[in-house]
Amino acid sequence: MGEQEKVAILMAPRLGDSLLMMVIANNFRNNGAQVSIFGDYIWQLRDWFPGFAVHPSLAQEQAQVVLSDYDRAIQMHPGWPFDLTEKHPNALIYDEHVVITGKGFVKAYQMRDFCRDYFGHVAVTHTNGMVAPGQINKSRYPKRVAIHPTSTGALRCWAPGHFRNLAIELIKAGFEPAFIVSPDERSDWTWVTALGAVLPENPELAGVARYVRECGWFIGNESGIGHLASATGIPVLTLTGRMKRTRAWRPAWSVSRIVAPRYIPGGRLRDRYWRVLLTPQHVMWAFGKLRSDTAAATDANNGADTIIKAKEAV
Repeated sequence: MGEQEKVAILMAPRLGDSLLMMVIANNFRNNGAQVSIFGDYIWQLRDWFPGFAVHPSLAQEQAQVVLSDYDRAIQMHPGWPFDLTEKHPNALIYDEHVVITGKGFVKAYQMRDFCRDYFGHVAVTHTNGMVAPGQINKSRYPKRVAIHPTSTGALRCWAPGHFRNLAIELIKAGFEPAFIVSPDERSDWTWVTALGAVLPENPELAGVARYVRECGWFIGNESGIGHLASATGIPVLTLTGRMKRTRAWRPAWSVSRIVAPRYIPGGRLRDRYWRVLLTPQHVMWAFGKLRSDTAAATDANNGADTIIKAKEAV
């Protein structure tokens, strides 16, 4: 029997990208490799990823020495966090081998298939190896809806006034909206408590994961927190103006739906106006569809955790 392959995977400084790259890490581990992860987001979630050697992000000046102990080094994007091809003779940049965004695929499934077709892995999976610590119960509060109103850019964010009206409608329907924001964003969203919504304090990413895992539902902009919610097993409704992109990059580890406004011609017009034209009523309708999808998937799996069933609510 040959020696166990040692694989290093370097994460880009993005939560969603990191959770997706764990699909590749998980397939390497399942196929007998010894896998080390270098990335600050997965480091914060290290208790959720048993079976991996997880480290903080690797400094560029240390990379060549540290990576010399590995048979293979992989990262998602070229040059990010640095040019890996300069640091390891057997480096692979995932984006250089695949279609980055397009029609007809889901990124997590694309990564699964890449592991089969490029690396020759067997029994491949689109799951990323994330496992909730035992004391954290999934959907402990089934009426609680985690709402994530921010993202990495303003054009990805639904209008704050619409989030306000959505929270009001959720409360009327018997749900308990909880707004998930970072400590730096908190001061911009304190007004939600006057509506009867919750603004929990979760200063660390592991605390966010715990809180979201115990929610019944997640509604939010296209963001890393949406991927995190899906990875914990919570049904996800993603709000977007870019359906093509979101179909490819949507959360892929739980029952999910995507909702966008009716047709808006032109990419620039979509980017500018979707956040206003997508109404709270439309989102509430899509949320109802998500609940129906979840009930059907749960029944089909006899109450077990469900895998992806992504639909577009448009």
